[in-house]
Amino acid sequence: MSERTQTNNNFNLEYGDSDQENFIIKILNKKINGYYVELGANHPIEGSNTYYLEKEFKWNGLSLEILPKYQLLHADVRINPCLLEDARKFDYKKYFVENNFPNQIDFLQIDIDAGFDKNAKQLGDNASSLHGLIQIPLNEYRFTVITYEHEALNDFKKNSERDAQREILDSYGYALVVRNWHEDWWIDPNVIPYNQFKHFYKMAAPWNYIKVKIGYIVDT
Repeated sequence: MSERTQTNNNFNLEYGDSDQENFIIKILNKKINGYYVELGANHPIEGSNTYYLEKEFKWNGLSLEILPKYQLLHADVRINPCLLEDARKFDYKKYFVENNFPNQIDFLQIDIDAGFDKNAKQLGDNASSLHGLIQIPLNEYRFTVITYEHEALNDFKKNSERDAQREILDSYGYALVVRNWHEDWWIDPNVIPYNQFKHFYKMAAPWNYIKVKIGYIVDT
């Protein structure tokens, strides 16, 4: 079994705090030694979408965070780097090349809140996640799973951002498998066969349905 296809079958899906992370663990068959890119890291453990990927599955990865307090926390408790950078302006291609990232990266998380500095000055903008997505070299690197948090239900102004990222990712051939009120989950159908993701392929699927498929609750 090659390193790129090894799995950790001892991990219990119920241990994870993150719905997204459990989806990734499930859809990628508990893969170890994967790669992730995390735009908007926030807390390194609580609610993190990459903590167990790193801790239990030995994934390599890059996180970007604009708030120093979270970046410093990452430095204390995580192994993979978390850079204090603006994800909307970061040179992803340069970093990927210098750090030997594969052209097919396993997971991309995009969840860039605007954020505020100590003087309550807004650090980002109302479409920070979209600008982060546009900055990524999508024509040179692909991602097996992408999660994009748009918060469209909370703010009607986010509807256009949500729709724009859907147009972009659809144009690159990604499949939108989960549409939730605040986020979209995509997969690369060139890597994950239809039979493997068809159970998730629901338009605005009820959250309990998704959790059944992830493995959180028993399907009765």
